[in-house]
Amino acid sequence: MSETVWMKPPHGLGEPREVEASPTVLVPLMNAGWSQCPPPEKENHVDDETPRTPDLLR
Repeated sequence: MSETVWMKPPHGLGEPREVEASPTVLVPLMNAGWSQCPPPEKENHVDDETPRTPDLLR
């Protein structure tokens, strides 16, 4: 079992946050409407060092 989980705020308002996976932390959040969600995806940026190929430009 993971020691932390990601939780999203009620109605999708606000940013997800990583919290301790214990009942003392999770129960108050869940009672307030928070729910578990997958971790946010890391942003991928193409920088100027990336080689240019026709496949990337399609």
